[in-house]
Amino acid sequence: MSGTTQEAETGRRLALRALGRAAALFIISVSMQACVIGGKKASLDTVLTTGSVTEPARVFPDKGLAADGRAILSALSSSPDETAGLSWENPESGARGLITAYSAREEESGDCLAFMTTRESFDGVGLYEGKACKDAAGVLRMRAFEQQ
Repeated sequence: MSGTTQEAETGRRLALRALGRAAALFIISVSMQACVIGGKKASLDTVLTTGSVTEPARVFPDKGLAADGRAILSALSSSPDETAGLSWENPESGARGLITAYSAREEESGDCLAFMTTRESFDGVGLYEGKACKDAAGVLRMRAFEQQ
């Protein structure tokens, strides 16, 4: 072998040793990280106390009745002095009805109106009982609406 070939061979051997050492260091460092990460146990967070959030009560079982409820609230808000025969109509659903009786009550949640109304729609005629109360801002909100 000539001097240049021996130098090239020695250089390759040194490069392979350096590469082997780098690979060994990489494997060792990855193994150490796995030991550190895998050795930690998950613990419960005892610092914060949380509570469950209850789902708000549904006044209406479906969106169609909710839209009718808005029409009823509009009628109740527009004519609070009438005692019977207050009509309402929801052009979106085609439903309409007549509020036949209602009474005002004062409750913890505010001033409330208990009422009875008919509801005529494509699925028939029904009698409903409901309750609407004013919130803190004075807006009338439906609290109960049930078919009789």
